Amino acid sequence: MLQEFSPALQPGDTVPNGPLPDGSTLLERRGQPVILAFAPSEWNPAQAHQSAIFVSLSQEFDNGAAFAEVAPQAWHSLDYRGELAEQLGVAGQRALLLLDEAGVLRWKTVIEPGQEIQSGQVLAALEALRPAPAAPNTAAAPSAAAINETEVASGGMSRRTFVTATLAAAALLTLPSVVTAAPAAVSTSPTLTDDRPAMLPVALTINGQSHRLQLDPRTALLDALRENLHLTGTKKGCDHGQCGACTVHLDGHSALSCLTLAVMAQGKAITTIEGLAKGDVLHPLQAAFIKHDAFQCGYCTPGQLMAASALLTDPHTRHGSAVEIREAMSGNLCRCAAYPNIIAAIEEAQRA
Repeated sequence: MLQEFSPALQPGDTVPNGPLPDGSTLLERRGQPVILAFAPSEWNPAQAHQSAIFVSLSQEFDNGAAFAEVAPQAWHSLDYRGELAEQLGVAGQRALLLLDEAGVLRWKTVIEPGQEIQSGQVLAALEALRPAPAAPNTAAAPSAAAINETEVASGGMSRRTFVTATLAAAALLTLPSVVTAAPAAVSTSPTLTDDRPAMLPVALTINGQSHRLQLDPRTALLDALRENLHLTGTKKGCDHGQCGACTVHLDGHSALSCLTLAVMAQGKAITTIEGLAKGDVLHPLQAAFIKHDAFQCGYCTPGQLMAASALLTDPHTRHGSAVEIREAMSGNLCRCAAYPNIIAAIEEAQRA
């Protein structure tokens, strides 16, 4: 659950001055929005897959605003054991604070560990924070650039702060195993959760690592991998068990993750395409796929590799003929029709 705000720091309060990791201070950052992210390790949506989530959010909630619109210096990733965390009352807690250009606290979220993200509430919060259109004015109209920077909602939030809030929301959505309630700017009714199924604790072992999540019992393993743990190598193709793009291993056997509930995978060793290689050393099958150019667009390739690698360890199929390999791989579709090269790569991996 979302913890209560510290009485000493309420939304609408001006945040006191304090040191930032780049050597500047909060006072020196006045005039631009600031995000303070407190966590035990770096937490930044500009990293890898996380930036794609930000771009998606900004396009949906800010008419296509680009990631570059938010100055990199707006984001500050801080250790939650540091001086500023102590000063702002969030020591030892994962927390996200959004300050506007005047240093006023707009959004403060303190997160409980071991919970899953509720993205709908974050998006609803963003919608509530969106600046209202500028009121018509019969006097001389200001320039478009001036409107762009000074347009504010009833609470006085500028468009620039809203774009920064989009980045903050992206950060919340990139935290695995975290449930995020709506920020204080949004009042949530108890009836909103009446029809929602109870979240279940789910423990998954994926590529040798343990993960604890809180999931809707109807969540497919595919969605848990992609949306909760950001293991996006496993692809969502048909979502009906017909294309094989979502193939993973459960205890060494091929399984379609779109048809497997995450709760059913507890206690099993799950291997995804991210776990096929050993560090920087490719699996022999991956090397053979590259050598034989066994892919074109590449979308089906993770599923092809996972199905084929399970085939190679199955005593009934690992020494199969080309015809037998084709039959064993028939559940994995390739729209690019790279089948001859795929079969050739599997045959080579069999001989390795």
